[in-house]
Amino acid sequence: MIALTAFFWMGLMTLATALLVASPLWWPLRQQPPGVLGLSRQVYADRLQEMQADLQAGEMEADDFAELRTDLARTLLLEQELPAAKGGSALTAGSVRWAISTMLCILVLAPVYYGRFLYQPAVGAWWQTEARIGADVERMMAGQAPQAPPDSFNMADVLRVLQVHIQQHPDQYAWWEAVGISYLQAMMPDMAAIALQRANDLHPGDVHLQLALAHARIYAANGQLDAQSRDLLLQVLKQQPQQLEAQLLMAEGSYNSGDYARAIPFYQALLERKDSGFGDEERSVFTRHLQESTARATVDAQSLAMAPRLRITLEVPALLRQRYPEATIFVFARAVSGMPMPLAVQRYTLAQLPKEVDLDDTQAMMPAMKLSAFPEVKVEALLSLHGEAARKPGDWVSAPVQCSTLGEQRLKLQISQKVGLTGPVPE
Repeated sequence: MIALTAFFWMGLMTLATALLVASPLWWPLRQQPPGVLGLSRQVYADRLQEMQADLQAGEMEADDFAELRTDLARTLLLEQELPAAKGGSALTAGSVRWAISTMLCILVLAPVYYGRFLYQPAVGAWWQTEARIGADVERMMAGQAPQAPPDSFNMADVLRVLQVHIQQHPDQYAWWEAVGISYLQAMMPDMAAIALQRANDLHPGDVHLQLALAHARIYAANGQLDAQSRDLLLQVLKQQPQQLEAQLLMAEGSYNSGDYARAIPFYQALLERKDSGFGDEERSVFTRHLQESTARATVDAQSLAMAPRLRITLEVPALLRQRYPEATIFVFARAVSGMPMPLAVQRYTLAQLPKEVDLDDTQAMMPAMKLSAFPEVKVEALLSLHGEAARKPGDWVSAPVQCSTLGEQRLKLQISQKVGLTGPVPE
């Protein structure tokens, strides 16, 4: 039935095309003046009537009347034969034949060409599938059972039908949600995340949408949390603290991301629940992950405590603050000996300078040249009037302070020396 419908519309469009192509061949016939012959006959009748009136009035002889009537009749006969003598009738007939031949050729050849080169069986098959399961997809969206048996269509067919509905109703979040869930079931998490993000934008604050979107993002990231999926799950748990799937995603996602301290309370909550429905094998996995997370979180805490963190209080004389509020302050740490390149550096304007400046491994200029790679460093500050890290005459510096990089160290630096001069800053 679908194929017949397609061929019907194709035939209708072919007929319209044939009429458009053949229509110029009809123009010679349409351009032939239709009233010329009739006008000649009317002139003949009028002239004949005038001659008869002259004959009756005695103004014309009978012989002259007969001769003039014969001339009028001959003239009318010649005008009737003139189009045929010029080929007008033959041209009109030829135009009609050409028009009919052209239309017949197009009507015959167009279906042949379409069937040979343009027809795609997959298109017809898709139309049949849409006609067959489209109503069932709408029933499922309305929470009703489909009429067709479940094994009569697959997830790819459902997705195509849903995509058609999205094109028709792009602002209905329920269709986007259905597409996203279908992509998840088809193991296409990247596409699922895009569709569910659209649904969440159209209908924000929905717990089910937030949970589905977080699930898709975690699945797409090979089981790891990112900032958005973590925030989505925390929003779900804020509304429903006992949401089992959100707890599971937070536990496993945090574990897979290496955020072991965050995973611990969620594993504990899962193991304490009596209504989780998890079997012994799953609970065994959660127990093993909890133990590993606890051990690794302890190591991470110890490493964090031992990680270098230099907290620097910088004193700048009031005279310099007043005179150079937009001057640039560089605070940096260098190796005690070796390369002059800073291991860590912070930059501010004098007006934006905080009370304390922190230096750690995150500010390393090169991955292999971190504070933690050196047992001791020297720390200093530069007030640059030119915005450059290299000292120039007129800039101000602090005396360097040497310190350990083990754990947190608190230092105090004082801008006290002008480059090129000796002695303290004048008050």
